[in-house]
Amino acid sequence: MDNATARVGLAHKDSRRENVFAALDLVRQEVVAKLGRQVMLKPNFLSSKNQLASTHVDAIRGAIDFLQTVPQPPAEIIVAEGGNEDYSGQAFENFGYQALVDECPVALRLVDLNQEESWQETTIFMIDGREVPVRIPTLVLECPCTISVAVAKTHDGCVVTLAQKNMIMGTLHKEDRIKMHGYDSHSQRTLPAEARQLNINLMRVSRYLRPHIGVIDGTVGMQGNGPGGGYAMDLGIAVASVDVFAADAVMASAMGFEPLELGLLHYANELGYGTADLERIGVLGTPIEAVRQAFEPHGKVALQLKWQHARAAHLLAAAS
Repeated sequence: MDNATARVGLAHKDSRRENVFAALDLVRQEVVAKLGRQVMLKPNFLSSKNQLASTHVDAIRGAIDFLQTVPQPPAEIIVAEGGNEDYSGQAFENFGYQALVDECPVALRLVDLNQEESWQETTIFMIDGREVPVRIPTLVLECPCTISVAVAKTHDGCVVTLAQKNMIMGTLHKEDRIKMHGYDSHSQRTLPAEARQLNINLMRVSRYLRPHIGVIDGTVGMQGNGPGGGYAMDLGIAVASVDVFAADAVMASAMGFEPLELGLLHYANELGYGTADLERIGVLGTPIEAVRQAFEPHGKVALQLKWQHARAAHLLAAAS
């Protein structure tokens, strides 16, 4: 702990709601310092029908419970996501989020980011070298405090998908998300080139889209061919930190992966965007070793781990 440059709360409780509350409580002082009068909770709605692939409403309830215990609770809570839906609001409806509006002791809004009209642009790179724009909703950029409430899942492009990736991929304009992979369509995606471009593009967008607080619900995670086609792993934990990359690193380790072998975490650590080196992270609460379970990785994990890009320094230069 003496060598720590980041602190992560790791909770191992009986329920998802308790886990999220307890993880935040373990780093209470740092979290309280980041809160504002308006707080945005950003769940993951990869699917509007597959609960395992999406943030459970009880994880959001755990975060709301915590926000009500701070000295100055937020005046407004926004729950915002740009989900993969057949119609606007489908995930909120299917996963029981609408009940939060009446339950919450302060004003709470459910926002479909796909319906936003004000956007700001940054640029990323395609596989063929083109620099192209992607759009970020102004609502997210201007929010005084954002909390990514993610699910612990394996992934088909960058090994795992956790709090930082959740903040980016469900927030960008829906038409722009495929570009993050370096391609114009999903049918073109090819590993390991995709892994090389995706990790760099995630790092570039992280200049602007980085949550103030990262929370990952690993009470029940997804292993195998995530982020949507895997199966359940009862990990029984949640993590939280004001350093989203440290939170991701601790959860990745609890899932059986080496954080610095993952492109996004390696780049973040090297550029100083956050701490992903476990030797410099103080874990409060339950030790990682006490809960670690090896998730079955995606079937193409070997290709995903070939994320090193010969031109990484050049492509990341504008992000440093």
